Amino acid sequence: MRDDEILVGVESAGEGNMNCTLRATLQDQARRARTLILKQSRPWVEKYPTIPAPVERSWSEARFYERVRPFANVAAQMPALVGKDAANYTLCLQDLSGAVDMTDAYGQASLPLESAARWLGHLHSIELQTDERSSFQNLELRTLNHQHLFEIPFQTDLPIDLEQITPGLETERQKVIADDNLLVIAKQMGELYIDPASWNDPNARLLHGDYYPGSFMRRLSTTRQEDPTFFVIDPEFSFVGPPEFDLAVLLAHAVFCGIDCETAKQLILADYHDSGSISHDRWQRFAGLEILRRLLGVAQLPLTATLETKRQWIDVARAWMG
Repeated sequence: MRDDEILVGVESAGEGNMNCTLRATLQDQARRARTLILKQSRPWVEKYPTIPAPVERSWSEARFYERVRPFANVAAQMPALVGKDAANYTLCLQDLSGAVDMTDAYGQASLPLESAARWLGHLHSIELQTDERSSFQNLELRTLNHQHLFEIPFQTDLPIDLEQITPGLETERQKVIADDNLLVIAKQMGELYIDPASWNDPNARLLHGDYYPGSFMRRLSTTRQEDPTFFVIDPEFSFVGPPEFDLAVLLAHAVFCGIDCETAKQLILADYHDSGSISHDRWQRFAGLEILRRLLGVAQLPLTATLETKRQWIDVARAWMG
């Protein structure tokens, strides 16, 4: 806050999964108002308070913002880090005024894949020094995500009742967990994701780590034609690892948004900066696991799909993991 400002209001900045996120309104002596976002990580998942989470995740996010700041083609489409309160694990961020999240893209085929792939290509092109690469491990949050992505959906007993979400879905899950080959591949991909030495792979890149519509925002109108309309938020899961992981999450959610699988691949590759270096097998396997995780695990999406559509998505995931 500037010396001539007072706090005139605080409200929720939207329903967040991981953190407590508030919008603060400030006003100066001339009654000019501005808003800031305050984001606090607490020792649990905000949406699911019974699930513990590393409270230091705020610093992973802050480190990401600080590192990408010099790269305009990345930073211009993210909120700027205004400051941080170390004692309270709280970040102060620029408010992307007028922007809304993109969770309404599911089933609407309205996901801006070209913009998303282009931004990701810019991010993955950032070169890091060895000491920087090793500092982006984020193992505690990766361990949490590893459980939800590679383990929980394939457990004998699930902590949620899928039948309450879509009748018949638990039957489909049982078919998946009876596939021994799929379980072996899931374990292998999980080991690749959680590998603490992933930063040392020459092909490893700085990843967003949670690159899906819940981390995207759009602004419907701008004052200038060159102003961005697509934004990326919430890089708290960021780490240095296989670039196929970010690409896979994007691909999986493109499918959930109603975009044809092959069309989605082509659109992503057309705007991603270095498609020639991507392992397509690795890309598809990570994407298949993200599909299964979102349909058969705890981290459910706001999907209105029928059992038949979900069955088709599961078949796509299993084919990609074959």
